[in-house]
Amino acid sequence: MSGTGLPSENGCAASKEQMSNCEELAAIFRALGHPARLAIVRQLARQAGACCGEIVNHLPLAQSTVSQHLQVLKDAGLLSCDTRGRNCHYLLNREKLRQAEQSANEFWARLDTDDPSGPPGEQPALNSE
Repeated sequence: MSGTGLPSENGCAASKEQMSNCEELAAIFRALGHPARLAIVRQLARQAGACCGEIVNHLPLAQSTVSQHLQVLKDAGLLSCDTRGRNCHYLLNREKLRQAEQSANEFWARLDTDDPSGPPGEQPALNSE
């Protein structure tokens, strides 16, 4: 383990780039780590964008709660906001979502290659002594 509490490669501390990638991925996971925010993303994926009120109409949540969740998604870069008069029209940042998907896939693939027990599905046999 490195001083950060994270495992290190070959006994060396993780590089700054690796830590930065992990921090970015963790921020995305945190933003998507609530069922309401996943529902908002799903709703926006079905539309070409929507204002808060339109999103509220599809969820069993108060407008203030939806607004807070929209802000978390926006702060993570997963949404953009187009101001139209007094309304904010939210759109998915599909490029950021694609980047997050790629980062997550690379992370999971790295776990597979770093696994000392072998390829997925091939767990070592337990001794039954």
